[in-house]
Amino acid sequence: MSEKITVFDIEVLNQDPASVCAIGIVQIQDLQVVSTYYSLIKPKNLSFDPYRFRVHQIRPQSLYKEKAFPEVWKDIHHYFENTIVVSHDIQGDMMNLRAALKQYHMTYPRLMMSCTNVLAHLVYPKLSKYNLKDLSIMNGFQFQAHHALEDAKACAYLLMQMLEQEDVSSLYDLHQKFHLEFGEMKENYYRNIISAESVVQLLEMNQREDALLYHQSVCFTGKLYMPREVLEEKTKEACALSTNQVSTHTNYLVIGGRGYHKVRFGKENKKVKKALHLMKQGQDLRIIHEKEYLKLLEGRKECL
Repeated sequence: MSEKITVFDIEVLNQDPASVCAIGIVQIQDLQVVSTYYSLIKPKNLSFDPYRFRVHQIRPQSLYKEKAFPEVWKDIHHYFENTIVVSHDIQGDMMNLRAALKQYHMTYPRLMMSCTNVLAHLVYPKLSKYNLKDLSIMNGFQFQAHHALEDAKACAYLLMQMLEQEDVSSLYDLHQKFHLEFGEMKENYYRNIISAESVVQLLEMNQREDALLYHQSVCFTGKLYMPREVLEEKTKEACALSTNQVSTHTNYLVIGGRGYHKVRFGKENKKVKKALHLMKQGQDLRIIHEKEYLKLLEGRKECL
């Protein structure tokens, strides 16, 4: 079956996550580039950000006559439907894309997600730097950094180099080789691929793909009955990933049994507030009691 991949990069104008001001796209099919796309975009928020300008050199006044996001989305939405979407910072880029879609009350497309940053940590585990520029230089590819289309082209080249190095014929096969789950997005729902920072944990795991919590990202809060280090070790044994903070990667926020109701339904716990905010945005995230989590640790997928 033919594998469709959309590699993309976006630039944002300022601190507003919905201020997407440029997008570059490279479409790959059967490991061949079949089309490219580039457009500037006029965001609703046109405030100037000197830091962002130093990165991409795009001024607000240069965007006044450009299309707004809904007009551009009409041209590009087919790139994001029923495909695998890849970028070098898929978590950040998809956060901005979701913010722009939400701002205009538009439906999330149905897609799977991968990330060349995460994959590079698996394919090249001993590097000191994993930014797109250094990885491209290592693979003999020169490009103009922080131009959305040039970044997308570099990302696409890096992806194909990693597929060749690992001697696989598809991105699906590369994920299978490293026991790496794709992220997923569809209407009112998203679940991220693991973060690059979690790759070290992934490489240390004994892979148990039948584990109910396989590759799930878990954060703890509140007073636990079981010592945290014991819970974290059990989490690792179940092929899940322990994290210290709630983020767009988090699948479970586990609240300690001591004072559970005060933490869960109070208004002071920052992790709970962040989790509730992400859940409202459609993130696949559950807030559960410590005792329920202990049962999940022993669960198997075939039992569902």
